[in-house]
Amino acid sequence: MHTIIDGGDYADMLFKDIVAEDTVFEGIRFEGCTFRQCHFDRSTFSRCRFRDCEFIDCHLDLIRIGGTLFAESRFTDCRMLGIDWTRGHWPSVQLPETLRFERCLLNDSSFFGLRLEGIRLLACRALNVDFTDADCADADFAGTELRDAMFRHTRLTGANFVDAIDYTIDIRQNDVRRARFSLPEAASLLRGLDIDLVE
Repeated sequence: MHTIIDGGDYADMLFKDIVAEDTVFEGIRFEGCTFRQCHFDRSTFSRCRFRDCEFIDCHLDLIRIGGTLFAESRFTDCRMLGIDWTRGHWPSVQLPETLRFERCLLNDSSFFGLRLEGIRLLACRALNVDFTDADCADADFAGTELRDAMFRHTRLTGANFVDAIDYTIDIRQNDVRRARFSLPEAASLLRGLDIDLVE
């Protein structure tokens, strides 16, 4: 692994077709930048800042994000497996639309204990993703596959699960007030209750 860039500020720039796998990026600030068809697999983003940035058709598997901030960042058609989002920088003041994912692969990632109010996971695959103890109030999971995703003591008030599939949410362990679900998947909410469901 080697360091490609130390420090610096970039604004309103397009980064396209960059291949920088197993690379260290340290202390860089990006504002209003677009990353298109870039490959950053297994790279490290240390103490970087991404504000109002967009990633389109990028590969970000197993990136490390120690101390890195993603503010109002959007990911579309990206592959980003195995990311520990808890290592990022999460300010005490909630940012508007902190993260938005659309048609992304997010398997085997962790959002454990994070404040994620208003997060968007639209038509994604989020298998074995950990949302334990996270605050996902007003989150939008519409059309997302959530097989083996972990919801334990998760705040899901006002969340949207319409057309989401394969989720398992224990309504005794999670706050689902005002959350929206669609049939037939919503029947899974009755699992774990001592009842017999008859068609």
